[in-house]
Amino acid sequence: MRIQRESFTADPLQVRAALLRLERGPVLGHLAADHRDCVLLVLAEVLNNVAEHAYGGAVGPVLVTVRQGGDGVLARIIDRGGAAPPLEQDGGPDPAGLPEGGFGLGLIRGLARDICQLRRFGCNVLDLTVGADNSR
Repeated sequence: MRIQRESFTADPLQVRAALLRLERGPVLGHLAADHRDCVLLVLAEVLNNVAEHAYGGAVGPVLVTVRQGGDGVLARIIDRGGAAPPLEQDGGPDPAGLPEGGFGLGLIRGLARDICQLRRFGCNVLDLTVGADNSR
């Protein structure tokens, strides 16, 4: 099983550099282009939300782990920022009331599945899967 971990600070330049490393890494680098792009889009939205909202413009640590699963890519994102709004389909915030109209939230919900968020020991832990067929 292929796995890759990236640790960096949540600022736009570090997020971009981490996404480039993930794109070329042992997990995403072996995917079909459309699946890889879908995973990168979801990760970019999540990581930009961490940088902009969880840390409120300040910098802080982020750990991303991606691994191949039976039917897609499983990702875990951990940060020490403020509590994140729920991404799960049920009970999540109304996207219209979120910054940028919740576009990123809708995108994440539309492209990822098995979304699970926890707040543990002062950290946000987000697990999700992006299917190989780019469907939920």
